[in-house]
Formats: sequence, C-alpha cells, structure tokens
Amino acid sequence: MAQGTVQVTHTGTSRWRRRTGEYPSLAAALEAAGDGDVLTIAPGTYRENLVVRQAVTLRGPEGAIGSVRIAPPDGVPLTLRASVTVQDLHIEGQDVAAPALLVEDGTPELLDLRIMTRSAAGIEVRGTARPTVRRCTVDNPAGVGIAVVDGAAGVFEECEVVSAGQAGVSVRGGAHPRLERCRIHHASGAGIAVTGEGSALEGVGCEVYEIKGAGLQIAARATAHLSDSSVHRTSGDGITLDTDAVLTLSDCDIHDVPENAVDLRSRSVLTLTRSTVRRFGRNGLSVWDPGTRVDANQCEIHDSTGDYPAVWVSDGATAVLDACRVHDVPDALFVLDRGSRVDVVDSDLSQVRNTAVSVSDGATAQLDDCRIREASTGAWFRDHGSGGTLGGCTIDSVQTGVIVTKGADPTIDRCTVTSPAEAGFYVSAEGRGSFTGC
Repeated sequence: MAQGTVQVTHTGTSRWRRRTGEYPSLAAALEAAGDGDVLTIAPGTYRENLVVRQAVTLRGPEGAIGSVRIAPPDGVPLTLRASVTVQDLHIEGQDVAAPALLVEDGTPELLDLRIMTRSAAGIEVRGTARPTVRRCTVDNPAGVGIAVVDGAAGVFEECEVVSAGQAGVSVRGGAHPRLERCRIHHASGAGIAVTGEGSALEGVGCEVYEIKGAGLQIAARATAHLSDSSVHRTSGDGITLDTDAVLTLSDCDIHDVPENAVDLRSRSVLTLTRSTVRRFGRNGLSVWDPGTRVDANQCEIHDSTGDYPAVWVSDGATAVLDACRVHDVPDALFVLDRGSRVDVVDSDLSQVRNTAVSVSDGATAQLDDCRIREASTGAWFRDHGSGGTLGGCTIDSVQTGVIVTKGADPTIDRCTVTSPAEAGFYVSAEGRGSFTGC
C-alpha cells in the first residue's frame, strides 16, 4: 500500500490557521502542526523517520487498526520528544542498532500500537520520559522487547512482548517503570532483566513464560516488586538474584521450571509472601553466600520434578520460613556450611522421600512449632559443629525421627515422635545433644 495523505486538525484559536489541512507526508504535517493538533493518517506505508517535538495526537483512521505502517529502511522510525498521543499505528524498524520507537522526553500516551521490528529494542524509554503505554504489542526477534533506561520511568498497561531476541523487558541505568497486567514470552534472554543501582521495577498481574533464559533476573543492587504474577516454562532458572539484588514477591506463582525456581547469590535478599513454588527440576529456593537471605511467609513449595532438596542454604546464607508448607519433594531443607542458618516457624514438612531437615558442615537450623510427617528421616544433624534447636515440633510417620551423628550437637526440646518405623531418636558416631521434655 502506497503512502497516503495526512490530515491535520488545528485546535488553535489564531485566525490565520485553517481548521483542517491535508499534507502529502507525515514530515510536512508535523511541520505545520502545533501543540494540541490532531494528525489523522490515511492508510498506507510511510517510509519516513519521524521526530515529534509538539504535543500533538498521531492516529490512524478509526476502525482500521494496523492500516497505517511507519516503516523506514533504517534509523529510528518514530522518536517522541514531547507529550504526544500516538494511537492505532503499526511500526516497523530494520536497524538492529536503533530502537523502533524511542521516547526521550515528556509524558506521551501510546495506545494500541503494534511494533513488528528487527531493532535494538521495540520500545526504548530514556532520560526524563514518563510515558503511559496501553495495549501495545512488541515483536522483536532481533533485540530487546521493551527497554527503560537512564532514569526513565513510565507505566505499561496490558502490553505484550510476543518475542524478543534478547530480554523481553530490560531496566537499567536507574530507570523505574511499572508493569500492569503485561505478558512477556518467547524471549531468548531473560523475560525481565533489572540491573544496576537505582534501577527498579514494579509488576502487578503480569505473566512471564516460554523464556530461554531466566524468567526474572535482578542484579547489581537493582530492586523489584511483583504481585499477583506468574513465572513459568523457562529454560533456565525461574528467577535469579545476584550481587545485592532485592526482590519482593507477593501472591506469585513460580512453576514448571527445569532448573532452580529461585536462585540467590552474593548478598541478595528475597521476600516471599503468600506465594507458590512448584514443579521445579533442581532447588525450589537455592540460597548461597554470606549476607544472602530469603524470608518466606505463608508460602508453599511442592512437587519437585528432580532429585534435589526443595530449599538449599549454603556458604553462609540464611533462610526464614514462617507458616509455610513444603511437600512432595525428595528432601525438604538442606542447610550446610558454617554461618549458614535456617529458621522455620509454624510450618509443615510432609511427603518427603528422604530427609525433611538436613544440617551439616557447621550449619545451624532452628525449628519451632513445626510439623514433620511422612518422611524417611525427620531431622538429621550430620557432623561436628552442626546444630540448632527443634522446639515444640511433632514428627509423625517416619522411619527415624531425629538422627545425630559425628559430633553434631543439637538441642531437642518438647518434641514428639509418633509411629517411627525404626527409631524415634538415633544418636551414634560421637553425636551429642540435649533432649528435654520429649
């Protein structure tokens, strides 16, 4: 379809300005337009690189979504430097070194755009720009789906990244967008990547799936908060946190992940509330390194598809589980290495094929008012320097309730072991411990 005409409806009050005018190109129409004017673009393909500096409205004809294509042979098809409204356009880029839609300034409103491109990014927001982006679709197999960088922000509502050659959504350089009810899938990199000090992301009601990398990747002092969202069907880990990353998940679901559902390292902090981790191939929570910490409250971890512990805490890391359920897993909690610690309160560990709680290599575990049932071993303190406390716990339907070996020295207080097939408490090989009120 050839290029059509552009009608400009002038809203200004000056007498010399005509109420409407028609122009042979978008560039000519923009040159004649002023703030508040409306540019209605006739169906056609426009091979122009547009830079919009006025607060105008660009829209396709009503009822003909997708009939207007902005598709130059190279460069950035559409650059916005004002509080523009852009609606019902189809944008195509062919330059892998430039974004298809670049938002540099203002508070533009982008509505019902379809961006099918082979660009560095489908949409890039930078600097002081604060757009509102609604019901837009990005298909960019050559690069990033949506990039928000260099201190920019903005709200993305009901948007979809249907493919990306790199990350589906990339946030860096102190940017801080909000995603509401967005879908990100079929990305070759991470689904959502947030990197760098000051970078932050808030997501509500989002879905991330069919990702070749991690579903969510937070790194290098970045922060993120997701609620009512899901991450599933990734090829790598579901979520990764590295180097002082901070993530809060509320009412989220991480499932069908072949590797670790969540992997944390290097002083990262994860807070999980009312969330579910299920059908994971390695660890549900994999927590490493001094200063790394997980706090889980009212969460459920279940249905491992591999042969690894549901919760793995090592190398000086810490995990806290409060009012959680862990079930249908090979092992529930493994804590190992000096300085590593797990604190478990009012939680249920059940249907565990091997050991519910394993403590080794100088680690510490404290369980208060917990219930362990249907496991081979309830708790095993394995070696010298390993210890902790079981307080007010019940252990039911196990082979052995508590095993203490090789110089381990736990405190077992007010615990009950019911119906062990072999032994309630088994202490051997120089194991020690304090057993009171059991």
